[in-house]
Amino acid sequence: MKRKWHLVAIPIITIYSLSGWTQSNDPLNTIIYEVPVISEKIHTDGLLDEQAWAGACIINEFYSSDDARPSMINSEVLLACDGENLVFGLDLPAFENDPDPEKCYLSDEPDLRSTPHVSISLDPGHQHGVYYKFIIDPEGRKQDLKVDDESWTTEWSVVTRQDGDRFTAEIQIPIHQLSSLDVEGEFWGFNLSLKGIGSREVFHTTPMGPRSADAANFGHILFKGALNKEQIEQLKSSLTEIHKSIKENRVGANRSLCGPELEEIPGEINEIETGIEFRLKDGTNITCLGMDNQPIVRSNYPFFYEKFDNPDLQRLRNQYSLEEIIAPGKNDFEQILLLNEWLVNHITFGSPPKMRPQALQVLYYGLNGQTFYCTYLSFTLMQMYCSLGFTARKITSVGHGTLDVWSNYWHKWMQIDPSRNSYFRLRGTAIPLNSNEIRREFYRNGGVDMEMVFGTEQRAERVTLERRDRDGAFKYRPEGYAWVAYKSRNNFFEIPFAYWNFDYLIVEDEYNENKTWQHQEEQDVRDKLGIRTSRTGDIFWTLNQAYIHLYDQGNSFLEVQLETHTPNFENFEVSIDNGDWQTSDPVFSWELHSGQNHLKARSVNKFGVTGAAHKIVLKVN
Repeated sequence: MKRKWHLVAIPIITIYSLSGWTQSNDPLNTIIYEVPVISEKIHTDGLLDEQAWAGACIINEFYSSDDARPSMINSEVLLACDGENLVFGLDLPAFENDPDPEKCYLSDEPDLRSTPHVSISLDPGHQHGVYYKFIIDPEGRKQDLKVDDESWTTEWSVVTRQDGDRFTAEIQIPIHQLSSLDVEGEFWGFNLSLKGIGSREVFHTTPMGPRSADAANFGHILFKGALNKEQIEQLKSSLTEIHKSIKENRVGANRSLCGPELEEIPGEINEIETGIEFRLKDGTNITCLGMDNQPIVRSNYPFFYEKFDNPDLQRLRNQYSLEEIIAPGKNDFEQILLLNEWLVNHITFGSPPKMRPQALQVLYYGLNGQTFYCTYLSFTLMQMYCSLGFTARKITSVGHGTLDVWSNYWHKWMQIDPSRNSYFRLRGTAIPLNSNEIRREFYRNGGVDMEMVFGTEQRAERVTLERRDRDGAFKYRPEGYAWVAYKSRNNFFEIPFAYWNFDYLIVEDEYNENKTWQHQEEQDVRDKLGIRTSRTGDIFWTLNQAYIHLYDQGNSFLEVQLETHTPNFENFEVSIDNGDWQTSDPVFSWELHSGQNHLKARSVNKFGVTGAAHKIVLKVN
């Protein structure tokens, strides 16, 4: 006999504290739900048959996303695995209802993310990367997302029932369509969210705070299958190491993407400068006649780069012939301007549809007449640059989205704005400014020593304190650069964009220390989630170098080691005595001869983009 029933059993919950692991600064308890693997299929009709669901995992603890406090809502969730499907039974208070939700822009299904709904998020293997979201509303409408990509679909089923003040549902999600893992003994990232139950708050099965979109903050489900108690406890006790290993592997793989590790070699010759004389161990007298060998500036925080072999990155470059667009540029600075101008000329600025930013989608719809504003244009340009082997990262200032891109020509980061087809520089110079340099100029004197430079023709317009007639605001809006937040990754093809599945970095200096970023009289979410640093190099590290280390080995040779931080590093090239560039190992011997000895080195990435040359000229006396 089937009947609607109310669960009273104590949930099978184990809580471990994993402080110090997550990317966010929020306190976090990692919650583990033990999911039984059952032998018989559950017939899903929304009635929650008591006998069919006997022995299921029971979840009845939820937490507010506002402050991560336990909620008092009378909600319970049943969870089991039938070997092919993850099966959910929901017994919840009645929802508010939105009878006519907006449609997704990229698909025909209703967009339920902003309406009252239940959202189930699954991260197979708890890899903290791509995760899947399954959403239902009180009417039984459903939406499936891969991260927040509404163009992704899979087959799954749900049956819902409304009965007075209660809402019940039974859901089947085919887990093998999400992962080929043998789920027995596996941990998956898991979070179930409730929006629109009796208040405006959102409740989660994990106390996550505002970072609810970050898979690293999910709780866990453990598919226990036929595992005995001892095996289950062993798995649980290993969870801290699993998380630590995942994080270390991600950081390590990203680091190795940028070049070889520096070897420990004795006898390094330090403090070499132009004009310095020194003696080698074998008695040879050396004079440094000249050098251009700037040390590498490294950030204390990881930045995750898009990988060369990502198929979407390759598709973006080839489908839109981006190499042809930048071909007229004589250096990467001119190429940066050419690509920005192409985007400005082909995508009309205006209100966007309701979709997440992604270059392939923005270009497709933008070239067919859809308008997009600053966030979408700068996000798209960032991915276009990355597809050509340039390094760019999305930034957000107050009310405006732009990006910084690294220029080998200028050997620095420069800010570029696709909404205005412009960049900034100081008057009387040709060197483009990065976003923090612009910010500091606006703070210092309203920016009147700068000029805004437009397009490939580089028409310059002096920044003034002139006000606009229509609203009395400053024409150049210095308040827009009062705060700048920097996303800590550009690999949004590998791990698509969601709010907030990335960290922010924020420069802290004399202009903003002891202050908070305010938005509508509250602390801005970027300031809540951002990591502040007073070390500029943490945000403006250097790229694509081939720093030359020299070592005295006590003979007529100098040992040379090249150091770099080159995203998607391929190899080094060297030129001896102004000869042709030759591929080189990171460590090699440089045979010195009487007179002048020239050494040049540069890095090359997998896109074939060469970094700036580092040079040392030594005279053997």
